[in-house]
Amino acid sequence: MKGFFRKIVDKTFEVGILAKSIFGIFEVLAGIVLAISGKLIVNNLIIALTQKEIADDPSDLFSSFLIKMGNNYLLSGNIFAVFYLIFHGVINICLAIALLKNKIWAYPWAMGGFGIFIIYQLYRFLFTHSVLLMLLTLFDLFIVSIILLEYNSKRKIKI
Repeated sequence: MKGFFRKIVDKTFEVGILAKSIFGIFEVLAGIVLAISGKLIVNNLIIALTQKEIADDPSDLFSSFLIKMGNNYLLSGNIFAVFYLIFHGVINICLAIALLKNKIWAYPWAMGGFGIFIIYQLYRFLFTHSVLLMLLTLFDLFIVSIILLEYNSKRKIKI
């Protein structure tokens, strides 16, 4: 029974880490797309919302406010989202590759790195109450527990 459990943990580890690397690739791609088109999307949305008001009254207070906000404040949020997506994706990819190559040093780094992201995601959940964010956090917690099981197994073999 112990050997069967070990095989299940090993397969779950491989599939979970592979999923993390695939998610990482999509995060990097999403960050790049957001970096290229994010301001364009925001500007198009603001234009769609304010087009009629600006045509009727070019000095419309609300429309002017939205345009200023789009040019200034949303840009900083966009920069953060781009940075976070690319950074999180690259970390996922690099750690996943090291784990799949059986680099023993990567196990504690992966648990620590994913742990930091878990803490941040829980913090963000307090403000957003996003079900998707909670599912991602639960998946990350599961991955960290599998990494811990695999790490303990690898350390016993190495000693």
